[in-house]
Amino acid sequence: MAAIVLEEESIRRTADPRSFARGKAYFASGQVRKLVIDGATATATVDGTGVYRVRLRLAASGLSGSCSCPYGADGVFCKHCVAASLKWLDAGGKPTAAAQKKPMSDARLKKFLRSQDVAWLAGLLLEIAGADPLVRARLEVAAGADAQDAYDDRALRQRLEQAIDVRDYVDYGQAYSYFQHVHDAIGGVAELAGKGFANDAIDLAEYTLELLEDAGERIDDSDGGLMDAFARVEEIHFDACSAARPDQVPLAERLAERALTSPYAVFHTALPDYAPVLGPNGMARYRELVEAELADNPYTARNLLERLAECEGGADALIELLARTASSAGDVLRLAERLRQEGRDDEALDWLQRGMKQYPPDPRLRSMAASCHLLAGRRAEACELLWKNFASWPSLTNYQELHRAAGGKFAAWRKRAVEKLRARPVSTEWFAPMPHGSAGHSVLVEVLLWEGDVPAAWKAATSGGCRDDLWLRLARERAKTRPGDAIPVLLAAVDQAIRLMGRDHYQRAAQLLVEARELFKRCGQTAEFKAHMTDLRAAHKPKRALREELNRVGLP
Repeated sequence: MAAIVLEEESIRRTADPRSFARGKAYFASGQVRKLVIDGATATATVDGTGVYRVRLRLAASGLSGSCSCPYGADGVFCKHCVAASLKWLDAGGKPTAAAQKKPMSDARLKKFLRSQDVAWLAGLLLEIAGADPLVRARLEVAAGADAQDAYDDRALRQRLEQAIDVRDYVDYGQAYSYFQHVHDAIGGVAELAGKGFANDAIDLAEYTLELLEDAGERIDDSDGGLMDAFARVEEIHFDACSAARPDQVPLAERLAERALTSPYAVFHTALPDYAPVLGPNGMARYRELVEAELADNPYTARNLLERLAECEGGADALIELLARTASSAGDVLRLAERLRQEGRDDEALDWLQRGMKQYPPDPRLRSMAASCHLLAGRRAEACELLWKNFASWPSLTNYQELHRAAGGKFAAWRKRAVEKLRARPVSTEWFAPMPHGSAGHSVLVEVLLWEGDVPAAWKAATSGGCRDDLWLRLARERAKTRPGDAIPVLLAAVDQAIRLMGRDHYQRAAQLLVEARELFKRCGQTAEFKAHMTDLRAAHKPKRALREELNRVGLP
């Protein structure tokens, strides 16, 4: 069998041209470090906007790789993979025999250690302990030291600070690498809890939460890495508290303070999990602190009290609290939802009716009240409430809800709804220089499309107007039977996209023209389409990016 060898051409084929060019530049500028070749795999670190870890594999089927960058996480053979592959190629591009090596078995190593001189073993352990504070602390505890004082956390605190502190800003491209370093450091805290130093883990977990809160505003958290880090630290904190059983009142004070002040909802869901750890004294102190904040911090304090009430007294206690403190339509809705969860629909409806009288009209209260009526077989009452929702805010969603509630008696309600929609102001504007959000008879068009009546929807749009996005949707439906009617809509959308300018808009224009070409073809008007493209290219000749997008999809 021929030997598998890495070649530049295989790297080029595996990556897209842009990634290959940029990866080659990374390699040439020496941004690849720590290349380790192990059999048919290789790992390396690549310096870019962050520090990224790359893993490569060479097989008969070809080269593959993964990277810790966002693109690599999506399975793309990114520029970092290219750079690492070129580094491997520079080192010979061949697998090594390292993969065949096997570590010594535990039994054999144990036998060897037992045969060694005690002084040598002691020296070796001290040498290892000097580089690892956790090993040092475990040895000290084994030698009789108090576990509370044995572990020196300075090195781990510094590691956490270095991983979490942000001097400037962590943008989206850097976030993945940043959070990898954060989780590596957090792992040191988790290890403490599992090795007998739970009290130290509690202190360091709380310190980590402070660091994360301080850094949060300077991080792009589009992918949720920050919240994942908070969640992991909270889990470590709970596990450590369960193991160490710290003083209950001080713990309650720290949990309450963080829950009441954290902009990231840290410890908001501490209860009911922490209840056994806090005990009666801790729970009483927690309640005292949260109730004291009701006036100044009502939203957060009430949420915490609700969890506390359910934890201590179950659903009845929570319902009693909600009923006692309800002061808005939203509060009434939450109370009614909980009552319905407990099968107390009549009580829920009573509260909803009170809420509809006491507070400004709220469609959510009407919808839930309608559900209660339907459950009790009162279809007419439900429809009256849902009609009020539709009349005050005509929308497809409200129309559909009314349709479901009315059942076989929907015809009369439909007539009223359609009349109301036809009476709305018309719009003659379409595909204006800037897309508009809502116009004309858009809701009527949506309703008719939902009912499957495309001809009626087309008539409603042509007479009353609708949103641009709805025109496109309607045109595509119309094109199934009347392609000629859809062509002007697509061409108008093309003109709008070109006016907006920019690569993304030009790409959209090109795709719409591809659709239009098929419609011209179905109408036997291929020559007319070519003439249109000739005129369009002439009118926009200076727009190089537009020409490139038209050429890319093969338009004339």
